[in-house]
Parts: sequence; C-alpha cells; structure tokens
Amino acid sequence: MPRTRLFLLLLLLPLAHLAGGQTLHQPGYWLRAYLRVKLTDRWTWHSELDERRLLRPGRQWQLITHQHLHYRLATPLAVGLGLSYSRQPPVSGGPALQEGRGFAEATLTTPLSQRVHLLSRLRLEQRWLEPAATELPAPWTTRARLRYRLQTDWQLADRWKLRASDELLLNPNSFDQNRLYAGTEHQLGAGFAAELGYLWLYQRRYHRPDYLDRHVLRLTLSKDLLLHRPPQS
Repeated sequence: MPRTRLFLLLLLLPLAHLAGGQTLHQPGYWLRAYLRVKLTDRWTWHSELDERRLLRPGRQWQLITHQHLHYRLATPLAVGLGLSYSRQPPVSGGPALQEGRGFAEATLTTPLSQRVHLLSRLRLEQRWLEPAATELPAPWTTRARLRYRLQTDWQLADRWKLRASDELLLNPNSFDQNRLYAGTEHQLGAGFAAELGYLWLYQRRYHRPDYLDRHVLRLTLSKDLLLHRPPQS
C-alpha cells in the first residue's frame, strides 16, 4: 500500500506545476547504446551513450554519456558510483554547452512475482554546468539534484519484456522535471537486446517561469558482456 501511494504521488506531483508559466511543446527521439560488463560476481560496469535529437526544429538536443560502476551488496540491493558528460547546443545558437556530473545511487529490486519485479532507484547528482556565452568570462556553476525512479519490469516471455517507470528529479529548492516511460524489450541473442519505448518529459526551464513538454521516442540497443563466470559445481 505505501508503494502504491508513493507511485501515485510521483504521477500527480508534476501536475501541480501546470498552472504557472507557459509550456513549450517539443517532440524528439533518443538513440541509446548501453553496454553492461559483469566483472565479477558482485561488480558490474555500465557504459551508456545517448544521442538526443529534436524533431521541430530538427537539430541535436543533447549528447550525453554515463560511466558507472555497480556493486551488489546483497541479492536485492546494489550501489553505484559514476560520472556523466554532456554537450547541449543552446536554444539561441552558438557553441554547445558542456556539463559534467558525479553521482552515487542505490537500487532495490523487489520481486512481486516470478515474472514481475519492482525496482526503486535513488540517485544523488553533483552537476558542473558551463555558463552560456557572454561578453565577460563566467565561472562554471554547481548544482545538486536528487532523482528517484520507480520502475516495473514484466517478463512476458523468454525474449520479451515490458518496462514502465516514473522518475522524479528535484533541485534543492525546486521541481526540476518528471519522466514517465513505457517500452518493450526484445532479446536478440548472444547478449544483445533492443528496446523501443515512449518517454514523456515535463521539465521546468532553469531560471524561467515556463516549462518544456517533450514527447520522445527512445530506441536502446544493449549488450551484456560476461567476463566473470561462476565456478561450476
């Protein structure tokens, strides 16, 4: 019951912000490559590269990579540390703005049945953002952000999986964005998989009273690489 209430809260919280400011609608698509390397029984390396593009206007939205190392403390709980780097062209034109991030996270996996699992992830980010081009040089700004994602994975068959999630992102004193996602994953064989899904992203623009309403089609190609094999009994 508490998990159900929390999930409903995450769904409804962004709607409280719709009353203020204007909303800019932007459709787009994300192309994502995701590599998971199992180093030992407890250690796994994750490497992601994401090309994000807008449809109107047709241009790059953001290029971002995440590199993170995970350690499984117990069967349901894993923790991780990572770094991110992104480049994002400003709306007004000019050179792309850079951003670096360091983050720590914890993920708890709860089996609801043999085929359905609930994943709760809490991530704390420290962000370093390059300022927009100005006549005078300006220092990079730092900003913390808290992210909580609730995700459900449903194994339909041996090669098919349904996935749905809701992620809430908060700045220290304000709402940042909310991401609702639903998709399906197909195992291609030899550790390869393809996932196609729809993402709704509702985001408050930084230092502005208006919001971004983005509808995204996301394609993920993933590969699981096993460097560690458990000893055979």
